[in-house]
Amino acid sequence: MAPVIRSFYKDATVLICGATGFLGQILLEKILRVLEPRKVYLLIRRKKGFDVQQRLHKLMEGVVFDRVRSLPIVSKVQAIEMDMTQPDLGLNIENRHCLVEEVHVVFQLAASVNFMTPLERILKENVQYNLHLYNLVREMKNLRIAMHVSTLFSNCDRKVILEKVYSDVGFGGYDSIAEHLSKLDEQEKDSVTPMIIKQHPNNYTFSKKCIEAKLQQAFSDIPIGIFRPPSINATYEEPLAGWVNNLYGYAGYTVPVIIWLYSAYFIDDSTTPQFAPVDYCANALLLCAVDVAKNFKHNQREIPVFNYADNGLPTLKDIFNYSIATLPWPRNFIYRYFMITCTTNEIRYRLGVKMMLAHASILDRVWIWRGYPGGVRKGIERALQMMDKTRLVGTTTWDVEAVNIKRIQQDLDEEEKAIFQCDLGNVNWERHYRDYVQGIRKYVLGAMRSKL
Repeated sequence: MAPVIRSFYKDATVLICGATGFLGQILLEKILRVLEPRKVYLLIRRKKGFDVQQRLHKLMEGVVFDRVRSLPIVSKVQAIEMDMTQPDLGLNIENRHCLVEEVHVVFQLAASVNFMTPLERILKENVQYNLHLYNLVREMKNLRIAMHVSTLFSNCDRKVILEKVYSDVGFGGYDSIAEHLSKLDEQEKDSVTPMIIKQHPNNYTFSKKCIEAKLQQAFSDIPIGIFRPPSINATYEEPLAGWVNNLYGYAGYTVPVIIWLYSAYFIDDSTTPQFAPVDYCANALLLCAVDVAKNFKHNQREIPVFNYADNGLPTLKDIFNYSIATLPWPRNFIYRYFMITCTTNEIRYRLGVKMMLAHASILDRVWIWRGYPGGVRKGIERALQMMDKTRLVGTTTWDVEAVNIKRIQQDLDEEEKAIFQCDLGNVNWERHYRDYVQGIRKYVLGAMRSKL
């Protein structure tokens, strides 16, 4: 069989929005290392006093790009300054012309993932600003495919999640909600938010549901697909094992264990959560884009959706055991039986939280005595707030349809299956979580220490 995936991207011009993020970095590295694009445009905004060229330089200095940094293809990466708050993205005439005339493939990964963001603001960031981008995408003369990265939890208020867009946003849809919120003061917005998001655990998942519905409503006539990854873990193998640069998802749950802190979690450890290594997510995304482009019909009404999931993943109990096993003896024994509370009993959980916070206060004093800044308790308080906003993930096992990604994998030849590994059934989860914990120590906590 011909190398279908590599042929699709060969000499194509690719646009990535969100390349500086976790998944975006791995996607960019894979494209540069394995594919042969003509050019890669990155839409980047100014941030913290750094212009886009400085941010691109800093990005390419990262350990993720060690294998490609010296390759000639890196010269094909071009950063373009943008401002997604502006309807025209703040693009100058020249850059806009280049994108409209040249781009074949678009990956939209940029999103606000802060679960504590107020509803009106996160709807602007994850819906309205995305629509600004897709208005540009519609103008692209050579567009083959635009892939929107959503989340598997955009419809986590359902027990069964099918591969389709659910448009039951309520309250007349996104436009009606945005207009209604704009007329309220902050206190009123906070009071109506629970009624608007209903069974969603946080504003983030609701905002992702809204953007999916808007894309279905306004952009189903162009080649566009929706990719729904689960909670994204550290890399499994590529470009190196265990790389992670954030404390979202399971990483945030693991830090208390790593720093030798009593830990309390409101979870059902028999739950089978949906997790996937970030390099597997990037591979799956690349495959899905080709599939959407190949099957696009101009008269289609439904945007193709790809749930990246597997119903045969390890339980939370297994995951915790894999993670704790990385600790040295006798610490792993002490942690497993004496320093961790996993429960769905609210009273027991609250008692565990009090113990956790008291222990964090003691660690603060010890760290300050040793000459380090405190902040352990403050950090744990923020983590606990985040855990409360994601409680549903630790207590629910969803029935997820994942027919499309399995079909794509079956259609690949053996060589491309090896190049674009994304079959979650092939992951050695015990090894993965061992590398994950080591990666949190090295790339996240280590980076924090170096800044102290």
